[in-house]
Amino acid sequence: MPHETPHDPSAPPDPLRDWYVNTIWGKRSDDDNSLFEVMSLQVFQAGLTWHMILAKRDGFRAAFANWDIETVAAMGPGDVGALRNNAGIIRNRLKIQATIENARAVQNLQATHGSFCTWFYEILPGSAYPALQKELRSAFKFMGPEISRMWLMASGRISRKEGDKYRP
Repeated sequence: MPHETPHDPSAPPDPLRDWYVNTIWGKRSDDDNSLFEVMSLQVFQAGLTWHMILAKRDGFRAAFANWDIETVAAMGPGDVGALRNNAGIIRNRLKIQATIENARAVQNLQATHGSFCTWFYEILPGSAYPALQKELRSAFKFMGPEISRMWLMASGRISRKEGDKYRP
């Protein structure tokens, strides 16, 4: 399935996607949990449509404690099992496990740099996609080239113009 950007002008009208584009997409976050949510939704979106992810956003928020990093990082195997049975989210085991491991990685970044947002916007080296993607891939699970590219654009770390230079 081809990757679908949240604001693809050729896509049919979709109020949910329009809300996301106008409210979240491309905007800098100053809240660690919100930045973690945008990253995690990118992970869950891999191979699926944005409409599907956004339609399940409330389910994700409930399942992952409003994307509270500390709570997600504390999840264990029993939680993974429960999440795999939760029809309100994407139940892919690898994506669920990556989200939990990524929350733990975020905690380490918070401990070292004071906040996830500070690390992401001020300390993460590079201003162009290739260098940033390399750093993200080493810091997080399930962070391949396309997920990295989309997260960097979705969070306002790089412009769409910069991201589209590397569109597959």
